[in-house]
Amino acid sequence: MIMQNLNMLSSIIFLLFVPILPMVVAYPSTAAPSNLWKISSMQTRVAMSGNPSALVILESGSTSYRLLFGFYTMDGNAFTLSVLLMGAQPPAIWSANPGDPVSQDAMLNFTSDGNMLLSDGDGTVIWSTATKSKSVAGLRLDVSGNLVLFDQKNSSVWQSFDHPTDTLVLGQSLCRGMNISVKPSKTKWPSARIYLSAEFGGLQYSSQPANYSQSFTEVASTKSDCYAFVNGSFGFPNQVFWLPQARSLQYMRLESDGHLRLYEMQGYSSPRLRFDVLSLAMKFCDYPFACGDYGVCSDGQCSCPSLSYFRSNNERHPDAGCTLLTTISCNRAHNHQLLPLGNVSYFSDNMFRKLAISSSSEEVCKQACLMDCACRVTIFQYYGPNYYSNGGNCLLLSEQKLISLAEGSSDGCSAYIKIQGTRSIKKRITTIVCSIIAGLSALGILFSAVIWKMCKKEEEQLFDSIPGTPKSFSFHELKVATSNFSVKLGSGGFGLVFKGKIGRETIAVKRLESVQQGTEEFLAEVMTIGRMHHHNLVRLIGFCAEKSHRFLVYEYMCNGSLDKWIFHACSVFTVLEN
Repeated sequence: MIMQNLNMLSSIIFLLFVPILPMVVAYPSTAAPSNLWKISSMQTRVAMSGNPSALVILESGSTSYRLLFGFYTMDGNAFTLSVLLMGAQPPAIWSANPGDPVSQDAMLNFTSDGNMLLSDGDGTVIWSTATKSKSVAGLRLDVSGNLVLFDQKNSSVWQSFDHPTDTLVLGQSLCRGMNISVKPSKTKWPSARIYLSAEFGGLQYSSQPANYSQSFTEVASTKSDCYAFVNGSFGFPNQVFWLPQARSLQYMRLESDGHLRLYEMQGYSSPRLRFDVLSLAMKFCDYPFACGDYGVCSDGQCSCPSLSYFRSNNERHPDAGCTLLTTISCNRAHNHQLLPLGNVSYFSDNMFRKLAISSSSEEVCKQACLMDCACRVTIFQYYGPNYYSNGGNCLLLSEQKLISLAEGSSDGCSAYIKIQGTRSIKKRITTIVCSIIAGLSALGILFSAVIWKMCKKEEEQLFDSIPGTPKSFSFHELKVATSNFSVKLGSGGFGLVFKGKIGRETIAVKRLESVQQGTEEFLAEVMTIGRMHHHNLVRLIGFCAEKSHRFLVYEYMCNGSLDKWIFHACSVFTVLEN
């Protein structure tokens, strides 16, 4: 009863301080019991910007804004029973079933005994006012956006202002036991919600299951049970937040990023943003989901802890959080490592002190995180300025908790983030150094091969440039032809002579030793010898000038060399070979 009186008082204040122009009602603003509205049978449809539309039951408002009560849909298949403010985005300022939309076969039944039931197509009751046998005489939609079930004395039996969803309208109160809430846009918990609730002594901002909360106390020393949203103030008579003066209908909406924003209607067009209500008490980095999971907040900017181990979930939206490049595996816990994060702490000092546990040292805190596979980040802060002596607070953050960090660490605060390592840092450094050396060696070998090939090509071009030069043999060809120089014929000036065979032709291969000539001088002599032709001289077939190898290839003389016939010790001539 007290809350109803306070809401009535707020409505009166709303009417006194905000000029309401004459109402323009195209549809009834009231309805009596024994009414049934089935979605599939309703014809009155109001189109909105984009695809959304509404099936209208009641309408109210003024020439500066328009309010509707009915079924709201964004796709034509799922419907919520809502109070809608035309022009707002999104338009719903209250919903009976915000998290449980119904199908086209659903119906709203305003029973003869005063109860209002929302049933889906299969008969399941989704929502009810629970006002059966409470002498309900009718239903109306006020110009403030309040949906009211009233009795014969026009007194409120049930009203939507007592059951807010995510929005408060000018003239509405938030009393103890009531809250507005919203599902955050960036969270790992499907059931997570952000709340603004009325508490004894002030308002409380919180998020679950992140276990984050922050309180805002009222200005006056006396404590209130209800906090009215009136012109210029949130909290009446004891102000909690100052607000800009209203020129038209205002509403406050708790949005998915956690901000509570004040809007004001300006005709039937989109409302104008007037104020970020919590900005006087909370900075950008104070919001739990400001930078998403693993995000680091600094002066209103978001980043990842380390680009070596993290990637941004959305490069265009740094506030979308970060993801580890390598997934933490409990099956390889022996490879877990803690990466130090410089100048980083938990985003909320109050929450850190509330959630942290006592630890004897920073090393003990780190080991606790390494031993707990669920731990992802550990933060340690010494109790006082006398470090390393009396322990401190240790906070272990897991996937089941909020991992939100802020740049700018308090004295004695250190943070470590767990990564999935594969080997020790020393081994990684050794591997990197070895890889560099191997790469340089490969480059050296490749460079040497290129130089050698170029030199060989130049040498071949040199041989080809001398006309009349005998055939050039490779060292390998002569080695094969002489069976690895196994058959020695004798020795002559400058070297040994070996017997060999190339094809069907028998040859004599002379290996030159102690020859210091360069390639060009050697080839000049070969060319000179090759041009000599006489029946008493052995014919030069070819040569080899490969690297340091110098060979002359002659036709084979079966009777031996001339020196054996001239200087032989025995006077009797014998045939040495046939």
